[in-house]
Amino acid sequence: MLNEIVEILGREWRDVLIQSGIELRPPLSILKIGNDELTRRKVNLLVFNHHEQQPILILRLTQIDEQSSFLEREYETLCKLAKHESLASSIPHPLGLLELQGTLIVVESVVPGVSIFLYLHRRKHIRPFLVKQDFELACDFLHELERVTMDGDLPFPDAGMVQDKLEQLCVNYGSTGIPKDYQEQLLKIADEYRSLRLVRCARHGDYWPGNFLVSSGRIGVIDWEGFTYPDDLFHDIFFFTSTYALFYPWHGWGSCSPEEAFSLGFIERNWLSARIKETLERFFLKLNIPPRAMCLLFILFLIEMAIPSAIKNDPRDPPQHEKWFSLLKIIAQSKNPFLAK
Repeated sequence: MLNEIVEILGREWRDVLIQSGIELRPPLSILKIGNDELTRRKVNLLVFNHHEQQPILILRLTQIDEQSSFLEREYETLCKLAKHESLASSIPHPLGLLELQGTLIVVESVVPGVSIFLYLHRRKHIRPFLVKQDFELACDFLHELERVTMDGDLPFPDAGMVQDKLEQLCVNYGSTGIPKDYQEQLLKIADEYRSLRLVRCARHGDYWPGNFLVSSGRIGVIDWEGFTYPDDLFHDIFFFTSTYALFYPWHGWGSCSPEEAFSLGFIERNWLSARIKETLERFFLKLNIPPRAMCLLFILFLIEMAIPSAIKNDPRDPPQHEKWFSLLKIIAQSKNPFLAK
């Protein structure tokens, strides 16, 4: 099939690609990227011109109906977002859809850069000034996404909504292990800010360091399969900072469990936990959301991650709800500095 795809790109897509500033110079070569777990559901292929080291195209393929809907949604999303000049240089350009032998193929331009996750994995982005830079870039992009997609507002979660989320946890896990006084404090915060309004805008849906690329002062944000609109972007910033803490090399080349990494990032006192808290508070204050209200939104984010099927258009597989439930309990059962008194 790969030979057929290359032939179609060179013959039928030549003019379309040239209009997008992409010139194919065969013989082309193709490199499959991603782990085995990912490739069972979808395949990402990088296309290279002859004797060139930088890819010129990325092909995203799947034969699974559910994954096809994710890829089609991503294509439609990128078509809309690419119209915003302030975002266009930071996202893949959608070039077309192709169906071949029951396989859906999405053709996109390549966003240059290296993922922050890869830098963390290689123990590169571990110094305070680099971490600060990562967080600032991630926040700036989300604020711009919010600006260009803003569409009205949403009510702040009230006590009834919070109680409903807590009851959903009980349905899925039985005893939640969340102290009664902690639950009451959540309800109190919800009641305290019941008149607050939240911005309604777009949500990336899978905003973690693996989908955030950096290169010579430029950024790129990829994998828009989990995009939802209208929604809120609080999930995005919480997911970014949480996964950053989970993948940060706390012990150098030594292993670190998700529970320990999460505790180090959100409970223990250290320079990175302080940076995460400062980043979140600044992000939300810019949206006129005080720290105490932010704390409740963070807990609701953890609850959402812990409840199966709570997240719309969630492309992640296999589910990791139980892992996030364990992280939620770590916060709830500790003297959490993120839950303002």
